[in-house]
This record gives sequence, structure tokens and C-alpha cells, in this order.
Amino acid sequence: MSQPTVEEFARFFLEEYELASGPIEESDEIPGELLKRAAEVGSYRLTVPAEFGGYGLSVSDYLPYLEAAARGHGSGRMLVHLTNGVWRPLSMFGSADQRDLITGMASGDVVVAFCLTEKAGGTGRDMHSVARRDGTGWRISGEKHLITFADRADHFILVVATDDRRARDSLTAFLVPRDTEGLEVDATQRTMGLHGTGHAWLRYQDIEVADEHRLGALGQGLEVALSFLDYSRVSLSNCMVGLAQRALDEAVAFAKRRVTFGEPIASRQAVQGHIAEMHADVNAGRGLVREAARLCDAGEDYTAAAATAKLFCLNMVGRVTDLSLRVHGGFGYTTDAAIERIYRDARGFWFEEGTAEIQSLVVARHVLGG
Repeated sequence: MSQPTVEEFARFFLEEYELASGPIEESDEIPGELLKRAAEVGSYRLTVPAEFGGYGLSVSDYLPYLEAAARGHGSGRMLVHLTNGVWRPLSMFGSADQRDLITGMASGDVVVAFCLTEKAGGTGRDMHSVARRDGTGWRISGEKHLITFADRADHFILVVATDDRRARDSLTAFLVPRDTEGLEVDATQRTMGLHGTGHAWLRYQDIEVADEHRLGALGQGLEVALSFLDYSRVSLSNCMVGLAQRALDEAVAFAKRRVTFGEPIASRQAVQGHIAEMHADVNAGRGLVREAARLCDAGEDYTAAAATAKLFCLNMVGRVTDLSLRVHGGFGYTTDAAIERIYRDARGFWFEEGTAEIQSLVVARHVLGG
């Protein structure tokens, strides 16, 4: 399958995919035909290595594609963002059989969900899900929530505690098939925005998992989780840039067509000030993302750069969507306006791959030399 141009990719997400946004908002599901079309335009294979049927794009070359998707419906950017990230732990830590799944992920025939977040505890070392040895295999108990695309995932990367020390090597990852007996997928969770992304609870009580389903070595679960965390923060920051750009575009278009006292509101100095602030914010965020991507592609340490980009872009997308809503006035508060959905979708970034408070800690430790 030939690699699409950025323009072709943008047309798909801003035209064809956008047409389905209403039904997705109503049903909270992505139509099967649209998922198939997303695969046909190469959405899932952008960064996947050529050996697995992907295009093997560098992070820098990938950014324009992801930004284009992020300007459309939130579920579309999640398809691109997640699939182009979650193959990485399988490639780095997986067995030959586990790595073989990447080819199916690139084509859209296999869906893998990453499962870290728990309602009962935090993330990182504070895992309440546990795995205990049972002969040559494992018995795993606990629950996860807000697991993206769990509604249709074939496999789940489950990070759980394999001892109670809460140390760096206390976590282990497993690649658990959906048909594992006793694994419950409860897709009744509903979110403020990002409709169609299939968030769900996972519940499991003493489910039996063979050791061959372990992903990586015993005690390597935190490394598995962190293996694509920095990349994911860059990717998410780029999504924020894309969504903020869409909010700006909507504000500009509305300001030009909305007429009061015989003139478009775009002629008002107050509105022009809002537009200028939004433009500056979006471009500043784009610059931070590109720098983090450059460091990543160069093989340099980019943890602080990724956290810096995410910290800024989290606040940036909040400011831009706020200002866009203000430019739209009361109309923006109705579901007839695209900014209503954009505003809701933007708030999902507050919680993906670490809050602003977590990014602040990472950045501060870097600045202070910790």
C-alpha cells in the first residue's frame, strides 16, 4: 500500500471522517466501514517499521499526518495516535509470536489496547492489580478503567504488580487475549468528549494466564510502560496542536461571517486580539513539539522536552479552545457549532499520559538537575 500524502490524509479526516462525526457523537461508536477506510488510507502504519508492513516514518515526518487527523473528530486522532504508538512495546519486549501481531495492527486487522490506569490506585508503582504464580503460569486479579478502544481490542497489554514491594521492578506486563476465560470487558463507561473511543472497564478475578503471554521479563512492567511514554507525550502534544489549530480555524471562519452592526466581528479589535493570541499559542506549541521530535529522531534524551511540550500544550489547548468559544459567543455553546465538540474533546488531554502536575514534576527535576 502506497504512503498517502499529508494532503490526502487531511482530506480523509477533515471531509470523509468529519461527515460521520454526528453519528459517532450520537452512537458513541465508530462505524465499521469508517474503520476500514482509515486502514485503507494508511492510518495505522505510519510509524510502523517496514518489516511489519508500515511506512517507517520518523517522528518528525509523522507529525504533519497526526496533526491533520487531530484537526478532525477526536476518535480519528485517537486511532492514529494509539496505533502508531502501541506497537512499540511489542517490538521492544515481545516474543516472536507477539511481534507478529504488529503486522495485523498496521493493517487494522488486530487491535491492541494498553491498560495501566486504575480507579482504585494511581499509575506507576501504585498498582492494585496483582499477578501470582500458579504452577508454570499466573493468576491475575484486579481491574482497569478508561481503557481506550477496549470495546474492540483483540489483546490487552496489562501492567500489574507481581510482588507487594512497590519497587521499580515490582510490575510485570502481560499481553492478554480478549478471549481469556474470566476477563470481563465492560464498555459502559461514557466520557465528556472523545466519543467513539470505546473506553471501558476491565475486570478480572483469578484469571489464568500462561507465562508465554508475559510481555518482557519478570519485573520489567514499568519499562514496558515507559517504552513509549515519551513518544506518546510528543504524539499527544502534537494532537493538541492539531485540535487547537482547528479551534483557531473555526474562530476565524466564524468571525468573518458573523455580522453585527453592519460589519463582520473580525473587524473588532477585541476579536482580533483573541485571534492573535490563539495564533501565537498554536505556533509556540508546534515549535516545542517539533524540537522534542527532533531530539527523539536523533536518539537523544528527550524526556524533559516531551514533558515540556505536553505541559505547555495542555495549557495552550485550554486557552485556545476557551478563546474560540468566546469568539463564537452563544452559538458556540450549541451542538450546531463544531467548537462545542472541540471544546469537550480538548479536555480529555488533561488526563492522557500524565496530568499537567506530573509534567511539571518531570520538567522541574530536569531543570533542577534531579
